Amino acid sequence: MLRAIPEKLLTPLISFISIILGAIVGGIFGWITTKKSTDRNIEVQNKIVEDNRKYEEGVRIKRSRQCANIIRLDLCTAIFQSIRFLKSINHKDNVDVYPIPMDSEYAAGVAYLKSEFDLKELSYIYQLYGIVEKLNKDTNSFNYDDNRIYNSIKIEYTMLLRKLYGENLEKAVNIDIDNISYKELYENEIIKSGYRKILNKLDEICSED
Repeated sequence: MLRAIPEKLLTPLISFISIILGAIVGGIFGWITTKKSTDRNIEVQNKIVEDNRKYEEGVRIKRSRQCANIIRLDLCTAIFQSIRFLKSINHKDNVDVYPIPMDSEYAAGVAYLKSEFDLKELSYIYQLYGIVEKLNKDTNSFNYDDNRIYNSIKIEYTMLLRKLYGENLEKAVNIDIDNISYKELYENEIIKSGYRKILNKLDEICSED
């Protein structure tokens, strides 16, 4: 076929074909190189996104554990002290009033955990904190010459336990708090199921990996 082409056209034709082939080959290699580079960039970007996601998840879990630990400690300490106080009265022992600690930023902690609880459960937590907050104020300002504050504290301790244990209040007061764990305060049949559920959820959040 090439022999039928005049010699003066053959050289330009070969050059033209060579240019076309070179362009095609160059384009293919260029496309391969660009694709590899693009794939590598996508891989790096995906890794960065995944690393950021893992970091943010780690921060979220750490912060959730911190908030849940503080809330659980505040509530369980108040429950322990309520039982101790009312048990002392029942046994006619000398009754000491100890300050009830409470994290002043508890509302921010509860708000941070709002996705872990439904609206009713959040209401339960805020109801408990309403009593704990009053106990915190009254026990920190208590003096033995003020019967009004003393009676107020007694009512608040009773309210807290009645809120949690309802008609099982007396059974709650008889709990041997010197020989049980926090978990045993609510992992039982005498506490109301709604409060058992939120305290168990706090435990689960504290145990998240």
